[in-house]
Amino acid sequence: MSTELKFSLVTTVVVLGLIVASALTAVMH
Repeated sequence: MSTELKFSLVTTVVVLGLIVASALTAVMH
């Protein structure tokens, strides 16, 4: 796997994680 592809994949996962965390926080409050 190329470094660029891996970096892109990690970035996507991090962004999705932040979105999910924001959604959960919004639901909790």
